[in-house]
Amino acid sequence: MLDHIRQSYLNTSPSDDPVQEVMRKLPQPIVEHYIEKTKLKHAAVMIGITQSEENELSVLLTKRTSHLKHHAGEISLPGGSFDDSQDRNITMTALRESEEEIGLDREQSELIGYVSPQVSLGTGFIVTPIVSLIPKDFLPTLNRDEVEEVFEVPISFLLNRNSLHNERRIYDQIEWTVYSYNYLDHMIWGLTAQILRKFSGLIAHKNEKTA
Repeated sequence: MLDHIRQSYLNTSPSDDPVQEVMRKLPQPIVEHYIEKTKLKHAAVMIGITQSEENELSVLLTKRTSHLKHHAGEISLPGGSFDDSQDRNITMTALRESEEEIGLDREQSELIGYVSPQVSLGTGFIVTPIVSLIPKDFLPTLNRDEVEEVFEVPISFLLNRNSLHNERRIYDQIEWTVYSYNYLDHMIWGLTAQILRKFSGLIAHKNEKTA
């Protein structure tokens, strides 16, 4: 499976213009009433792939602390805002934030590829997800100001189409599709679920083409 994931993300790269890329893909009402009226800020997250001793692959997720101003208690991927005083590029953003949040040394992970940029509903962020392989011996060190818990979701669960749920919701008079996964006692929804959907969708698509 790991070799298949590597092959699926071979030759992917961060977008030269994330805003234009999402504008080409989103429905016109969302583009007109949200994207064109919002000065989107850049951010990045890490889809960190972990391996068990039995080589089962999972994605590492975090639960945000309950006292944060934004998205308190929600499930997320390690990541945050691009900082032009610290980050040479958007990849460095994901690496830096992962180091700050869960103690993953930026030299430890192996870059595998990139998921297409995604818009964070209502927050004004456009997010670039990077896919990385985390060493088997990695032990998270949590920044308790930001992260309450880390846990892993098997990639096999994400590839199961029955795991994904969706519903239509209205935000600021715009109708959006909101995705979610229920894994054990965790509700994974919104942008995080959308990113995981895109991540697993490319793997499944490549698998169908080679089957």
